[in-house]
Amino acid sequence: MPPSQQRILVPMQDPAEEGDLVRLAASLASPPWGELHLTHILVSQGPPVAQVEAQLRRAAQIALDMDVGAIVHLERGDDVPTAIVDAAARWNCSTMVMSWSEEGQREAILAAASRASSTMGYLSILVFKNRGFQPARRICVPTGGGSHAMLGIRFAADLRERWDCELEILRVARDDQCRWDDPVLRRYCEQLHADTELQLRMLGIHAPVTILPSPAIVAPVVQHARGCDLVVLGATNDWRQDEHLAGSIPDDIANQVDCSVLMVRAGGVDRVALNSIFYENTIRLDLHPPDKWQAIGMLVDVLVQERQIPESERDRVLATAFERERTRPTAMGHGAAIPHAPILDFPGILGAMAICPDGVDFETRDEEPVHFIFLLLTSQENYRNYIPVLSQIASLIRSPTVPAALLECETPSEVADLIRRTVRRRL
Repeated sequence: MPPSQQRILVPMQDPAEEGDLVRLAASLASPPWGELHLTHILVSQGPPVAQVEAQLRRAAQIALDMDVGAIVHLERGDDVPTAIVDAAARWNCSTMVMSWSEEGQREAILAAASRASSTMGYLSILVFKNRGFQPARRICVPTGGGSHAMLGIRFAADLRERWDCELEILRVARDDQCRWDDPVLRRYCEQLHADTELQLRMLGIHAPVTILPSPAIVAPVVQHARGCDLVVLGATNDWRQDEHLAGSIPDDIANQVDCSVLMVRAGGVDRVALNSIFYENTIRLDLHPPDKWQAIGMLVDVLVQERQIPESERDRVLATAFERERTRPTAMGHGAAIPHAPILDFPGILGAMAICPDGVDFETRDEEPVHFIFLLLTSQENYRNYIPVLSQIASLIRSPTVPAALLECETPSEVADLIRRTVRRRL
């Protein structure tokens, strides 16, 4: 379901030379809902204001020609990174698309965004290393399975839809020997493939997955990316810790591949922990719904009973969840399903969880019964906000011990405590 309005901040250091950055940002926007905010921070001894404004307006015309709205802003500020982050908050932007400028400025902006996260809400940052922009014919997304990589897959899928191109998901299986006659390596590759497929199902994305056994990560990714037009990478955790990107695995890949690179940092990763969404009052044990529709209805009613949503909104939420289930079934394997209701003007994320010992038929191809149901209510405007939550649910349900432990819980408090302890170990 498309957002009602998607605001993307595009900070521009040299508007006359960054037309490709605007083209990329406009490709990520969703016409007619998308809206770009092209922003230049005026500093002392910079070019004349009139000249910069004219350049911004020419850049805005690029977006308009792609049927995406664009607004130009000239801001003043001695501290450019802080001014950029303040602008994102002022115009309620959920995404920032910036050039891969010199290292110091790039990392200063990322650090400023991290420091301001408590007041900004969610701001996903995309850094574009341009080696010749064109609508891609082939996009490759190397992933390690984390929240940043999951968001990168989501953006890559959006670009695939816009450009009608090929998309491949790549994952490296680290192994010092890489002997194909090793049953442990084969099993490891199978597990990585299954985990990646699970995350794709959570995102509602269909794409081929390639698993590459290798003793290293960078070299096989660089080799595999030959012939690609764009590589989309999830950021390293260093970004969240205000540390240097230089020398990290994503940085090495970005510097060695011969095509353009888009590096993605998911906003809100640290702010939304699974145990803050599913807690004692929103967890139900020993439910026995006859089918998935009643299961979803029961969980919507839990949110009403616990006064998480007004009773007057119950039917709207239920209809939205049903529509989403009809168009994109939410069973994810591993005995879990994640029904989803994206709600217009909804401020945040809410959830309710059910444990169903007998299992519920969610109409999966393999007819595997669902024992764990996680209902999520999220913002329709910024639908990517829930990706970090999906990542945590995936980590929970694919654990070799947690699903069985959940079925043994006798109280909602035990479930909440198990989730809390599991999430703490993985964050």
